[in-house]
Amino acid sequence: MENATAAPDRRSSRSEATQARIISVAKTAFANDGYAGASLAEIVRQADVTTGAVYHHFKDKKGLFRAVAEALEQEIMDHVTELPPREDPWETFIQGIGATLEICARPDINRIVFKEAPSVIGPAEWREIEVQYAFGMMQAAISGLADAGAMDAPDPDLTSQIILGSIIEAAHAVASAPVTEIALEDAKSAVLKMITALRT
Repeated sequence: MENATAAPDRRSSRSEATQARIISVAKTAFANDGYAGASLAEIVRQADVTTGAVYHHFKDKKGLFRAVAEALEQEIMDHVTELPPREDPWETFIQGIGATLEICARPDINRIVFKEAPSVIGPAEWREIEVQYAFGMMQAAISGLADAGAMDAPDPDLTSQIILGSIIEAAHAVASAPVTEIALEDAKSAVLKMITALRT
C-alpha cells in the first residue's frame, strides 16, 4: 500500500516545479520588457501552464513580479554569503561589497530589483522585503563592524541606506556603460574608497 504522505509530497514537488518554471520565464520577460511591457499571456505560453495556474500560485501579475523580485534578492544574498569569509571581518565586508556590486550590475537584477520593484510593489512594502534580503544583510554587517569598533557608523541603519544607495547608483552606471568590465572596476574602486573612509 502506498505511503499516505507520498501523494501529497508529489503534488507539492510538482507545485514547486511549476512555480519555479513560471518565475524563470517571467524573470526573462520582466527583464526584457519591464513590468508594463511584459505580457502575462506570453509568460503563460512560454511556461506551458494555464492562466489559472499563474493566478493560483501568484494571485495576479503584480504578485508574480514580486515573486521574481524576491527570487533575485535571494540570488544576491546567495552570491555574497557563499563567498568564503576572510580572517579579518573588515576584509569579509569589503569582499561582500565588491560581490554585491558585481551581481547588482547584472541587467535583469538592475532593472527588476532596483529600477522597477519600488514603484511596482510600492516603496514601503518593497523596503520591508529588502530588510529580509540585501538591505538586511548590509545592516547586520555594518552593525557588527560598528559594535566591534571597526567602523565609524553611529547609525548603522542610515549608513546601510547610504552605502546600498551608492551601490545601486554604481550598478545603474555599470549596466548602461559601453564597456561593462571597465565600468565595473571603476565603480568598485570608487565605492570601496568611500567605504574605506569609514574604517576606524
